[in-house]
Amino acid sequence: MALIGVAAGRIRRFAEAIIQGHEFGIAPGNHHEPWTFDFQRTAVSVYELTLPWPYLTRLASAFEDCANRMLTDQLPPDVSLDGWSLVHDYLRAAAKAISEAGEVTIDSDDIPTAEDIDPVTPPVMSFGKLAALVSAEGARRLATAAGGVERACGEADTCPLSEAELDWLRRSRRGDRIIDIAFDHGYSERSLYRALADLYDRLAVDNRTEAVAVAAENGWI
Repeated sequence: MALIGVAAGRIRRFAEAIIQGHEFGIAPGNHHEPWTFDFQRTAVSVYELTLPWPYLTRLASAFEDCANRMLTDQLPPDVSLDGWSLVHDYLRAAAKAISEAGEVTIDSDDIPTAEDIDPVTPPVMSFGKLAALVSAEGARRLATAAGGVERACGEADTCPLSEAELDWLRRSRRGDRIIDIAFDHGYSERSLYRALADLYDRLAVDNRTEAVAVAAENGWI
């Protein structure tokens, strides 16, 4: 059950990144149900822009295994059947779309399972392009459903930071300049400093060094 929670948490963060893209001014798209094969078949062309096929192929196998587990595991008492089904459909559709478009064959002795699902989508994902595909309503519904499954499975993500904020900390850890981070995220240097100050308050730290340390200790980055 915990593995399903991990997968749902990843889907939630995926949806929240799309929502943030809309908040930054990217016009929402026409896909109202991003958990369907129709959407995932389109999204594969975005995934492959930044993620290598060996990674995508292994992810598809892990997603498929998780979707199969959702058919045999008992529905948690605190999650709706609609939310459970939606998360299952997302995993199945993503796995099918990637597998059909894929260029890599996995050795039969090394097929990934749900245990191999990374909790966080790689930050290099082109969320801006995905935001341009998904409607605001679809992204919100996906985030709500996945968040409900995540909490019900006992794997709610306690990280109070968004994907963008985690990227600021990752890049700070590797020594990137604030002005460069700000530019890449659509901020002025001054506005990013203000956003970072808010981030420090939420983490109860005084500076970037301490924020990076807290995020690293908790496994968020």
